[in-house]
Amino acid sequence: MRYQKMGLGWLVLLTNCGMLGGGGGFLNMSATCSGDLGGSAGAQKVESFIAAANAFATASTELQSGLLNACRSIGHDLAIPDSELGAGDSPDALRMACNRVSSQLRADLTEIRASGGVRVELVTVPPHCEVSVDAYGRCAGECDVSYTPGSAQITCEGGELRGGCSAECTGYCAVEVSGGCDGVCEGSCAGSSASGGVCTGTCQGRCVARASGSCGGECRGGCSVSFREPRCTGHVQPPRVSADCRASCDARLSAQASCTPGRAEMTITGNVSSNLQEKVTHVQAALRGGFAQILLLQTRLERAASSGAAVVRSAQDLPGAIGAVGAQVTACAGVAATGLVGAVASVNVSVQVSVQVSGSVSAN
Repeated sequence: MRYQKMGLGWLVLLTNCGMLGGGGGFLNMSATCSGDLGGSAGAQKVESFIAAANAFATASTELQSGLLNACRSIGHDLAIPDSELGAGDSPDALRMACNRVSSQLRADLTEIRASGGVRVELVTVPPHCEVSVDAYGRCAGECDVSYTPGSAQITCEGGELRGGCSAECTGYCAVEVSGGCDGVCEGSCAGSSASGGVCTGTCQGRCVARASGSCGGECRGGCSVSFREPRCTGHVQPPRVSADCRASCDARLSAQASCTPGRAEMTITGNVSSNLQEKVTHVQAALRGGFAQILLLQTRLERAASSGAAVVRSAQDLPGAIGAVGAQVTACAGVAATGLVGAVASVNVSVQVSVQVSGSVSAN
C-alpha cells in the first residue's frame, strides 16, 4: 500500500485506533472503530470497508490454517513422519508441510504410473462456491446510500443463479436422492459414470438433471418468477453501486462464501504388484481426504485473492471519498487498510502453496 498517496495526516491518525497482533485474523480495533461511525455517506463507506477488512482478515487466517491441516492430513496418509511436516502454524510451517507432501505425491504417482501392466486414472470433481445475492444486496445498501436493496435487478456474471423456484425452472434441477439418478450425481455414485458424468448406478447426494418445468429442489439457471434465497456461483453484479462499495462487498461476501467440496479419486485397472499395493492405498487415501480439501481451499483462495486485491486498490482512494468525516473515522479506515494489506499478502502465499500441491497431481 502506498501511504504517501494518502497524505501524511492519514499515517499519523493510524495511532488513534489500535490493532492488536498482525498478519491476518480479526482486526482488534477499539470500540469506536467497530461501532456506528455515523449516518453520512462517507461514514457508511468506512463502516462497510472495515466490515470487509475484518471478514477478509478472519478468512485469510482460517484458509491458511485449513491449508496447513490439509497438507498435514496428506502427509499422514502418505506415512510421512510428523517431523518433516513442520511445527506450529506459521507461514514457514505451511510451506514446509505442503512442499514435502507435494514432492511425495509427485514421486509416488510417478512410480505407480511407471509400473507395468496397470492403467491409472485420476478423476476430480471440482468444488464450487456460492454467494448469497440477498446478502450482497444488503451489503451494497449499507455502503452506498444511493442504492436500495431490491430496487434493481442483480445479475450473476461468470456463473449461474441458483435457488428455489416456485414456477418454471429453466436450466438444471438438483434434487437430493438416495437411489437412481438420471443425471449427474453430486455425491457418491455406486456404479459408474458415463460420458458427461452421468451416474449409471445409484446416487447418494444430489442428482442434477435438465429442468423440465417445475423443480422440487434447487433450480440452476433461470426461474420464471423471482428465485427464493438466490445464490450466485460467479460474481454478483449490482447496478448503480459505487466502485469502492462494490469492492468492499466483493471482499466481504467472498470471504463468507458457501462452498461445496469436490472429489478426487484414483482408479487403477490391472494388477498392482505387491510391493506397490501399500503405496497405492496411501495415495488413494490422500487424494480422497486432504487433497480434495486442497482443491476446495484453492477455489476459495483464488476468489479471495481477486476480491482482496480489488478492495486494497479501492482503499487508496478512500481518504478522498470520505472527505471531512472526522479524524476518528479516518483513523479507523486506516487501521482497517493496514490489516487488509497483511491479510491479502497471507492469501497470496496460500494461493501459491495450494497451486503447488494441486500441480503435483496434475503434472503427472
